[in-house]
Amino acid sequence: MERVTDIPPTFRLSEPDDFDIAVTDDDAGITVTVRGELDVLTAPFLWERLEPLLQNPGRRIVLDLGAVRFIDSMGLGVIVRAQSRLRQAHGQLVVRSVREQARKVFEMTGLDRTLSLEG
Repeated sequence: MERVTDIPPTFRLSEPDDFDIAVTDDDAGITVTVRGELDVLTAPFLWERLEPLLQNPGRRIVLDLGAVRFIDSMGLGVIVRAQSRLRQAHGQLVVRSVREQARKVFEMTGLDRTLSLEG
């Protein structure tokens, strides 16, 4: 599978300065905190950080979107793909701190009924 880092530098877009992903792994589990806009440009960077975390069976991953200002279909696609992988491995994806714009997108697409949303 090709990763963002495998794309030659002349063809690769850089991660925007106002976008950040932080991963913490402690006794409470893994929390992935995203800041900025989760869209066609940034979604591949999120997938690149999430995908290695999905390998272990039974994992619980919290995706904190409290600092995400905007989300589009590419961002949703990464979340749905992560949830699917975790379910296959008997794990769980929890989406936390969803702001109003993102919550509306989850509701319009019906994902609010299939994802575990907190806050």
